[in-house]
Amino acid sequence: MFEKVKFGFIVCLFILAAAIFPACQRLKKSETADTILINARVYTFNWKEPAPDGVPSDNAPYSPRGWRPDAEAVAIRDDRIVFVGSSDESRKFRGDRTRVIDLNGATVIPGLVDSHVHIAELGEKQSQVDLTGVGTEEEAVARVAEFASKVPKGEWIIGKGWDEGAWATKYPTMKLLGEKVHDHPVYLGSLHGFAAWGNRLAFESRHRSQDPTAGRWNHRQG
Repeated sequence: MFEKVKFGFIVCLFILAAAIFPACQRLKKSETADTILINARVYTFNWKEPAPDGVPSDNAPYSPRGWRPDAEAVAIRDDRIVFVGSSDESRKFRGDRTRVIDLNGATVIPGLVDSHVHIAELGEKQSQVDLTGVGTEEEAVARVAEFASKVPKGEWIIGKGWDEGAWATKYPTMKLLGEKVHDHPVYLGSLHGFAAWGNRLAFESRHRSQDPTAGRWNHRQG
């Protein structure tokens, strides 16, 4: 009788362990991090806004000696931050598959994403030639010519978006642009604002003979 009870007790323990163990495993997996950054200089920006005169808030990590980090470790799971604090405290989020990166004092700050719209520029763009993503001079000129066909003769054609970086070894000239669009002065600003392209009518109308103060004119025949 005793042996039966003992055997039954052991079976119950085994069933109970079988039920609990997976739950424990799931709990452990849910608590561990995919990646942990340690030994970093972390600035969380989790403090109040400064005063109107720029003085840091009373809970900011700031003293007369300057700014200091307010954490040193970050734990990440499923692309979300689940912990920010000390490197020692971050150990509780380590698992067998956790990737631990020692930053050796490197600075970590939140990704600052600013979503906004330039209303005036957006409105202006509707009345201009969009050259964003154009790959060749010929394609750009074709767009300008099509746009110009709908504009009264003599009016300025303004455009923007050709990539002066991608075109660095093959900058356009006014030759093709002047051949296809000769009844309008044309000014085409580059994507990043470091260069401009135009036809002869545009350059002649500006009466420029000397280099501007902050840059220079590149004169090419044709």
